[in-house]
Amino acid sequence: MRVIDVLKENKWRALTGFIFKSLEAILELLVPFLMAHIINYGIHPGNLDYIKSRGIFLFILPLCGYLLALVCQWFASLVSQSTGSKLRSLLFDQLNRLDLQQSQSLGSSSIANRMINDTHNIQVCIAMAIRLASRCPVLLVGAMVMSFIVSPQLAPIFILGALVLGTILSLITLASNRILAGIQKALDYLGQLFAENLSGMRDIRSFASQKREVQRFEEANRDWRKQQVALARVQSLANPASLFVVNLLIALILYFGGGLVNRGAFQQGEVIALVNYMNTILLALNVLVQVLVMISRGVAGIQRVDELLALEPSIVDPVPNHRCPVHLEEPALAVKIDQLSFAYGQKAVLKNINLNLAPGGFYAIVGPTAAGKSTLIHLLERFYKPSSGQIFLNGQDTQEMALTELRQMISLVPQHASLLTGTIRSNLLLGRADATDEELWRALEDAQAAHFVSQLDGGLDAPVSQGGKNFSGGQRQRLTIARALVKEAGLLILDDALSALDFATEARIRSTLAQKSASVLLVSQRLASVLEADQIIVLNYGQVEAVGKHDELLAQSPSYYAMAKSQKLVEGGESLA
Repeated sequence: MRVIDVLKENKWRALTGFIFKSLEAILELLVPFLMAHIINYGIHPGNLDYIKSRGIFLFILPLCGYLLALVCQWFASLVSQSTGSKLRSLLFDQLNRLDLQQSQSLGSSSIANRMINDTHNIQVCIAMAIRLASRCPVLLVGAMVMSFIVSPQLAPIFILGALVLGTILSLITLASNRILAGIQKALDYLGQLFAENLSGMRDIRSFASQKREVQRFEEANRDWRKQQVALARVQSLANPASLFVVNLLIALILYFGGGLVNRGAFQQGEVIALVNYMNTILLALNVLVQVLVMISRGVAGIQRVDELLALEPSIVDPVPNHRCPVHLEEPALAVKIDQLSFAYGQKAVLKNINLNLAPGGFYAIVGPTAAGKSTLIHLLERFYKPSSGQIFLNGQDTQEMALTELRQMISLVPQHASLLTGTIRSNLLLGRADATDEELWRALEDAQAAHFVSQLDGGLDAPVSQGGKNFSGGQRQRLTIARALVKEAGLLILDDALSALDFATEARIRSTLAQKSASVLLVSQRLASVLEADQIIVLNYGQVEAVGKHDELLAQSPSYYAMAKSQKLVEGGESLA
């Protein structure tokens, strides 16, 4: 679905508001014409009855216009708010469909701007289009038509004025549109800096880099301000330029109209009506400039929102007739990886990975930084699409499994422990919504988190702030481990998820995990954490360098030996484990 599809859902409401506003503009155009008749046939000859009979319409016309404007305003608000609400829902749904690579390439600040700022601009654009974009053209065209009706001799002045004013305001609008593109990019960058500083506040303060970050923000803010000032300067030319032209045209109307009045070919009421119509054109054009600027913002917002909505995730459920039904005969999963390769763009990360993990086993993945460990984990859950090769769970190709079913089979404890705003209970229930309190406490016990949770006010209902920042790093890790255990999946993956724990707590958790029926895959930089694994997989430069137990790998894998030596697990080639 695109923005135009959402707009079509409200087309009849928008059309109704448009019609009511056009009728209000038509009534406004009748007022100068009526005034001319009152002056010519009532005030000038002193006909009081004529003034009374026509004067009542000067009360009725504005009242009717006010009522029509109220109806238009109601429909404009209804359409703009419902459209904005629907677009935000669509964008949030799309955000949850996108691949990790797509969302990372767009950036969180850009996505947030599209959902909030661009959607707001679209709402304002819709409201302005219904309320003013309908009114301004009617006033412009109507004033021209009425000028011909009032005086065909002086109507060419209006044509000349419309051409000159239209040219000036078109140039100003085009210049404004060019500047608006740069303003949106500058706003995206400001949002990016703000998000980075908010998420990295502790790191920035630990390095005493606040002044540097403030300077970066001020530079970006000055650039944004500079472009806003440039836009204001361009738009500020509209009013004085149009006012100068209109005053010049009014002078021409008074000059030539006065001559016609002196010759008896014209009446004073027609001159006043023409001056009013010229002022109507001036006001309508000035409003039209503002409308065009807002429409330009809205169109830019539509393009950016459509760009996000048009993204098609590459990782999707297979078509129903190619989908494999999931059969779990065993509580633990067997994992087979066959000739798996993956690249970020042109950069190869994994190359021809072949692995077999038996169900119920305890496996570990180790390797130097950037060896591809986390990438391999992400491929298991189909967060990324492999460049080539296959992954099988219990003999079933993951590419042929529904994403929901696949991810229900795996519990992942991510490298960076993160909790959602809410309570401890609501976070644990992400693993399994129907879990009982007894099961939640059991998972907390297994994750060595029950003690500190029981001491919190509210226990399971203790509040969790954004990202779980009201807990320490070790507490967050234990809570995310508990969340994964609640799920009771066939494969439990811990992506360096024990790094913030002390050795005693880590040992207790590993002992508990060893008693689980699920297959366990532990990614770790600490070799002491993986010594008891059934098999240790050594990744290096995106390839499997060796697979085996600790003593075997010391002899088979140079990189494993180097890691063991750096962590004081060997001395002179002898294991100290």
